Amino acid sequence: MTTTVSNFQKTCPSASGLSLLELLITICILAVVTNIALMAMGSARQGAEDQKDKRNAQEIANVAAMANAAGASFIVPGDEKATIENLRTGTTPATGAFGGRLFRISNMQDAEIIGAMRFLALNNTDLQYRMDGSSGP
Repeated sequence: MTTTVSNFQKTCPSASGLSLLELLITICILAVVTNIALMAMGSARQGAEDQKDKRNAQEIANVAAMANAAGASFIVPGDEKATIENLRTGTTPATGAFGGRLFRISNMQDAEIIGAMRFLALNNTDLQYRMDGSSGP
């Protein structure tokens, strides 16, 4: 009895597909690219939040300057939050050309006011906008 060697050719099973190593490398590359994209979107979102807070701070400072110029009494010395709350509810000068006119900020949520407070500084006589977020003179 004679045995013959078959002509069956052995093929590599991974020749037509991806190996485990190639698959893991691809997943790692996708994870790195996704992280970079998420960080870029996060910094853009923070920039938008800062711009919104600056805009709200400017509005508060403008209303404060107009109310102060009209002679309205709204400033609570040493307390920015109470001063802003006085502007939120509204203040009216008793005398002068603007006597009886209501000075108040638009409807802002508490979170918006807290964000805007980073860009406001309370002096003895007025509430000032600080573009860089500093509280110094």
